[in-house]
Amino acid sequence: MKFKFYKKVIFALAIVLTVLYLIWRIFFTIPTYHHLFSFIIALLLLLSELLSNFTAFILIWLRLRFNSEKEAQGILPEIDSTTIWPDVDVIIVTHDEEVALLQKTINAAVNMTPGNGQKVNIVIADDGNRPEIRRLAMESHVQYIDMPGGNQAAKAGNINHALQYVSSPLLVVFDADMIPYQTFLLHSVPYFIKNTNDRIEDDRVKSLGFLQTPQSFYNADIFQYNLFSEKTSTNEQDFFSRDINILNGSNGVAIFTGSGALFKREAVDAAGGFPEKTLTEDFELGIRINIAGFASISTKEPESSGMTPMDVKSVIKQRVRWARGVMQSSRNLHIFMNRKIPLFNRLILINVYLYWWSFLRRMLFILAPILFVLCHVKLVDANFWLLLIFWAPGYLLLHYVMNEENTNIRGERWGEIQETFFAPYLWLPVY
Repeated sequence: MKFKFYKKVIFALAIVLTVLYLIWRIFFTIPTYHHLFSFIIALLLLLSELLSNFTAFILIWLRLRFNSEKEAQGILPEIDSTTIWPDVDVIIVTHDEEVALLQKTINAAVNMTPGNGQKVNIVIADDGNRPEIRRLAMESHVQYIDMPGGNQAAKAGNINHALQYVSSPLLVVFDADMIPYQTFLLHSVPYFIKNTNDRIEDDRVKSLGFLQTPQSFYNADIFQYNLFSEKTSTNEQDFFSRDINILNGSNGVAIFTGSGALFKREAVDAAGGFPEKTLTEDFELGIRINIAGFASISTKEPESSGMTPMDVKSVIKQRVRWARGVMQSSRNLHIFMNRKIPLFNRLILINVYLYWWSFLRRMLFILAPILFVLCHVKLVDANFWLLLIFWAPGYLLLHYVMNEENTNIRGERWGEIQETFFAPYLWLPVY
């Protein structure tokens, strides 16, 4: 994606007009003659606008940086047929999942195609210590690791325990329901081989710590299912996995989003293993690997598929855990002040952090007109036509830019609708 001059002009104009609007909002529209309640809500509404536009500016900046050279970095490297591929440990973590579900994942892992001379060691990490899973491992001719003493650190504790028994230079972790494609290794390991060769030629090249493949699901999400749109719309998580994280990875700081990532074992060890004091060990581990000096990238095409929750209650529970985990990990790592995190990396992490505040912001946007209509509370002290003149050009151009550069994965407007749906459920539990 190489931006032409006129597109850069449009991007710049969208930002300039939006900044002018925000300056006007800050200095000329805050009501001071109403009671304290309306003044506080007005300030919160203004802050919400500032944060919303800040996150949009970061996304625009990422798109401007994503040139054709960086796009080429996401193309699968060609590896000489005589190259011996590094061995890989495949850890499938399980706790109480059904045997039939786990069997599908094991069968898929066993049938992954290895590279030239590559040994693939498949491990079942079972912190439930179930005899039926041990039998399944024996029947499938894969390694079984239990935890006789019990597990007090959830998924991260299970993985860290299993790491004591494996030692291959590469490592991949799959959830019990995440079925890898036959081509998973063929389409991921070459990036590490190329990175090793590049570092031999140029020692300034960062060592690749992990490669994140997109999250993919073989069942419809709640929007696709309930709107009968499995064939006309993509999964609502694709926007981040197959668009935003590609942009992050083009700068060497892709976010680890969970199952389906291939790691250099050295990088995991340098990061201290999987973090156990957070609900989102994946998110935090990726950051710790970057802090340790390793790069991370994300690919565009899925190489495994799992199950996404099918009911609203399960989806909300999942999102609340993600939100609380991201905030917990952000505090653990002090992302706002940690000098070990490069500035660009920090901006991306702050953007992820602010995303989980967006649901509260959306509730404020919904609340503002309701307060005006029902209670005659003005949160923006301005003439309607003057407000329209300052607000509309920047807003419309900014949204044009966001939609113009969207892939066919998910439109920006459709994303707004989905996140507005989640807002009433998430803003209170999260905060």
